[in-house]
Order: sequence, then structure tokens, then C-alpha cells
Amino acid sequence: MPSSMSSPQAPAPCPTASPANAVFAAPLGGGLVSLTAPARDGESAGDLLTRLERAVLARGLEVVQATMFCDPQLGADMRAASDFPITWLGRHDTPEGDVRGGRVTALPAGNFTRVRDETGQICGATWRTNDARYLLLGALIPPDLTAPRAAQAAALWRHLQASLGREGFAMSNLVRTWFFNDHILDWYDDFNRVRNAFFTEHNVFGTLVPASTGVGACNADGAALTVDALAVAPLDGRVDITAVASPLQCAAYDYKSAFSRAVECREAGGARHLLVSGTASIEPGGRTAHVGDLDAQIDLSLRVVAAILESRGMGWDDVARAILYFPHIAWMERWEARRAAMGLPEIPATFAHCDICRDDLLFEIELDAWKEAEK
Repeated sequence: MPSSMSSPQAPAPCPTASPANAVFAAPLGGGLVSLTAPARDGESAGDLLTRLERAVLARGLEVVQATMFCDPQLGADMRAASDFPITWLGRHDTPEGDVRGGRVTALPAGNFTRVRDETGQICGATWRTNDARYLLLGALIPPDLTAPRAAQAAALWRHLQASLGREGFAMSNLVRTWFFNDHILDWYDDFNRVRNAFFTEHNVFGTLVPASTGVGACNADGAALTVDALAVAPLDGRVDITAVASPLQCAAYDYKSAFSRAVECREAGGARHLLVSGTASIEPGGRTAHVGDLDAQIDLSLRVVAAILESRGMGWDDVARAILYFPHIAWMERWEARRAAMGLPEIPATFAHCDICRDDLLFEIELDAWKEAEK
């Protein structure tokens, strides 16, 4: 492996994923708006979150969920003061105080209802449009943090199912999940076995397998894993929800990982929201491609995502937000070089310091894209 890919001893300056580290806003499905901002040099997590909230308020919106890409322990003192769930996302060895960026999802003020879990903690929001009912959940953790990791994973799936049920949603309405597993490389096979068993028990394989991201990140609660999720329940069939295959990769089920490469939600008026799962350098047969070559892995990941976008009549200009996952901070500076070398436009993206689900995968990207209805 090249020497430039050794683990850094200290955090590198935050590389710029968007011009001037501005806040970028873009629509998503169901009226959601995504706002993304890489951190400015020396910016604290609290200041970054405040900057994002001000951008939300300036648009007449309210935050319903947030993800902060930083030292997860920074969230320990900020959770109780928030009226929306915040997922604090960093690796188990993210440097103390490190801040990479943040993303919030927002809705028009007064057009949604906050959702609470069985303990009374706000865990998301529910709302409806003319086409569907929606539920966005964030920062869910297992009820017993002392249980073995696989048991926590099974309990979290049950907790997620119960959270859906309380708001009138079924597992078949689940379109997207984000799993952040502490030390994922130590137990990803166990996690997949638990997920496969749950999907089999509840006939998820017979309905819609959600798009998903599963990366290695710890949390301030000390849970083995945490999850964010989006569910969509169409009204009178007015939203068409379909799994989307990857033209350049096999189905994830082929190597016993139960998620769709992407899911598309087409609204009645023709607008489309494409949710692309975490995508890494995996060849059509399911093996890791370009082992030890960071640049080649970034390039292949981008080609795979481009093919998914093109298969739905979309392109990079339609990207509403993206997360760039790197297991080592020093590697993040390669993103801009590879994006430019491939001739891609700048996208609303931010970096996250996380393990990928295989130790030979060096980069992962996830994104959402939005296409207005054709006139």
C-alpha cells in the first residue's frame, strides 16, 4: 500500500468539498430540503450546527434531523438541548475535537409533527403531502447497551420496527437506512446475519429491500450501533417506489449483504428522488477491486455511481447531497484531485471519518439525487 495511505498521527486541515465551505441547499423527496456544509478551519461542532440552523431558518424551514461528521464525543453535551435528533458520526479513533462537516434535513415550518420514542426523547418527524406519508427517524440506539453486539443489532431492528408501527408505518415502507456500527470490521458478518434473519422473518425480501449505508462509526452513548431511517407510505399509489440495480455491480444480496444499490421514489407529478446506497470499489463479482490503490478505488466508486445516475436519466448536476467516507483523514485530500481528474462538477458533499465494511476498501460514497418533473 502506498506510503501516502498510512494512518495519520494528527488531524489534517479540513479539505474543501464545496466552494468557500458554504451551506448548500437542495430539495429531496416529500418536500424535504437537505443542507450540507463542510466545516471551516477551526470551526467548532456547535458553531457549524448553528450556521446550518441559521441557513434553515432563512429559508422558512425547520430542522427535523441532523448528522454531524466529527469527534462523536462532542455530541454528549448537546443532545438534551436539541429538539431534533442528531447523529454524531466519527470513527472510534477520530481525533479529539475534530470537525469535518454537517448535514441537516429540513421541512417547511409547521408542516410536520415531531416524533418521540417510548422514553419521550424526540427521535424524528412525520408529515404528509398530497402523495404520501413520510417518517424520518434519527439516532436510534438499542435499549440494552450491555448486550452482545449481535443482540444489540437484533434489538435495534425490533426498536426500528416498533418506531415505524407507532406512526402507522410498516417495514415495507422503509426506503432507506443508515447504520453506523462501532468497530464494524470486527462484527460485520454478525450484523449481516442478524439483518438477513430479520428481513426473512418479516418478508422484507418479498417487498422492498431498502437502500442502505453501513459504515464503522462510534457514538457518544457507547452503543454497538445506531441507525437513521426514512419510510414512505404512498397514498392511493401516488408515489412509485422501486429498487434500482447498479449497472456495474452485482446485487449486494449476492455476497449476503441485504440492501438495494439504490431506491427511486417517483412522485405523482413526475419528480424523482433517487437514494443511492453507500458505494465502494467492488467488482461485478462482489470482490474488492484495486486493493491498495486509493485513487483507483475512488475512480471506480464514482463510475459506479455515475452509471446508477445515468440509468435513471440523471447526472452529477442532479446530486442534492453526498457523504464521502474515508477511514483515514489524510486520504481525504485525494477527493478533489480525483473529482477534477474525472471531469465531475462540484457536488454538495462533506467528509466523514469512518471505517468501511471491509478492511481493503479505502473509500465509500453515498448520495441523494433529485430530478424535477419534465415539462
